[in-house]
Amino acid sequence: MNQLEEKSFALLFEGKRLDPVSIDRNMVGFCSKCDSDLESLAYYCTESGWMVSTRCKKDHMALIRYDKQWNWLGDLDLQITQEKISVGDLSREKLEAVFTQAEIRDMLACQQGLPYIRQNVYRARAKYDKFEKLFGVKIDI
Repeated sequence: MNQLEEKSFALLFEGKRLDPVSIDRNMVGFCSKCDSDLESLAYYCTESGWMVSTRCKKDHMALIRYDKQWNWLGDLDLQITQEKISVGDLSREKLEAVFTQAEIRDMLACQQGLPYIRQNVYRARAKYDKFEKLFGVKIDI
């Protein structure tokens, strides 16, 4: 499945991450599921042509493929995902609102490849959903 990162609009396509060349918003067609207008979210250039990530008013997603001359090649499924942020990029205050000092210490150690206490990381992983609900951030170690 092709995935679009929610904030950066980076596209995960065929195992590769593509950053957008433009995030202009344009009407680019009609949704094949509900016939409402499709609006572009981001444009991507590849060796074989162009791709445009789109969303309709009813939140259906599609990835439209074009050749180098902008001839339509077809539509692909697309799903939006939240970007995963590493623990070291988060403020200490946010982390402390959900995790214990030992969990924070060992999540950072695990991320850096240092020795850590496995049980603390397991406990912390059980709290990831709570952290995401509170702060809208998905954590990745």
